[in-house]
Amino acid sequence: MNPRAIASIAGLLGSALSIKHGVLGSKSISNIQPDEHVVFFTTHSWFDEHSKTWNIPIHGWVYELENRPIVTKLFAELLERKYGLKADSDTQSNFSYRTQLLTADNERGKRIIIKLAGRRFKLPKSEPNGHFKSVIAIPQSEINAEAIKHIEFELVMRPTDERRFLGKSLLIKDEGVSVISDIDDTVKLSYVTDHKKLFESSFFDDFKPVEGMPELYQAWRKQSARFHYVSSSPWQLYEPLQAFMQQHGFPDATFSLKMVRFKDQTFFNLFKSATKTKPQAIEAVLKHYPNRRFILLGDSGEKDAQVYAQIANDYPQQIAKIYIRNINGNKDLDDFYLSVFDGLPRSLWQTFDKPEQIEVSLKGI
Repeated sequence: MNPRAIASIAGLLGSALSIKHGVLGSKSISNIQPDEHVVFFTTHSWFDEHSKTWNIPIHGWVYELENRPIVTKLFAELLERKYGLKADSDTQSNFSYRTQLLTADNERGKRIIIKLAGRRFKLPKSEPNGHFKSVIAIPQSEINAEAIKHIEFELVMRPTDERRFLGKSLLIKDEGVSVISDIDDTVKLSYVTDHKKLFESSFFDDFKPVEGMPELYQAWRKQSARFHYVSSSPWQLYEPLQAFMQQHGFPDATFSLKMVRFKDQTFFNLFKSATKTKPQAIEAVLKHYPNRRFILLGDSGEKDAQVYAQIANDYPQQIAKIYIRNINGNKDLDDFYLSVFDGLPRSLWQTFDKPEQIEVSLKGI
């Protein structure tokens, strides 16, 4: 075949590839306004052996922080009247920022253009809650998964807008060990069972880690474990949670949080256990990596044990260990959980008071 014919075929294949992956021209840009902010949530990518492509989920949120002094004042008065909580010079910044995030104006219908692997992709427009989602398939030949642990991308902005909104997705292979972890009272002190302390730690105080958990997770990361957070914390607190994780040395992880809107009834479920959404989020991870082994970590404050027991029954070949942190010092916790984990091997689950009681080595798994 002559070179011209080869070039012609190559051009056709290139066009087909562009259509398949939604590649756009170099002038395509997002229509994000100067007063709007975009955050990309860290996701997990999986490899499709059949098509030889990496599936890269993109999930983000477009919002505008608005100054709502009346709403903030009413919320502050409610917390002071009901729990005696009041911001001072040390906590005012946290309270203002986190309250603003929860009451942020979600931006719907925004055009989202990202640059990934050297090309531009158009994502679905943002929904009424400001969120947007998509999955982009990139050929294996374009990603050196042996050399990098994650792939980065960036929102394409107007040339006159110098802001940068960056995101990343973790490249997770089909085999290995993964940790699926709760956040509140598992890695971060939240005091879920005490409403006053819960609101104080969530809106006023700096986030504090459970002692020893960053070191445990880092020890597992050094053994090539990957991490996923599945929590009942709201998506609006993703940025301060992500900053907290980085500050205290927790490994990179994906997040699956709870959808809450300040304007409707979902706000009153802000701190309720996500027993309906957690199993779905966990199962999504398990199904993407059928050959990986998983460690599940939670605490005794919510119904993590019940959720994990059901997951272990449904996916017995994938669940290697379940750890439940005893947050109330209940000496009879093991006896209570015997019924929760009924039918599962006793060696599969363990309660703990301190991370030192957990086996660091992953060799057995």
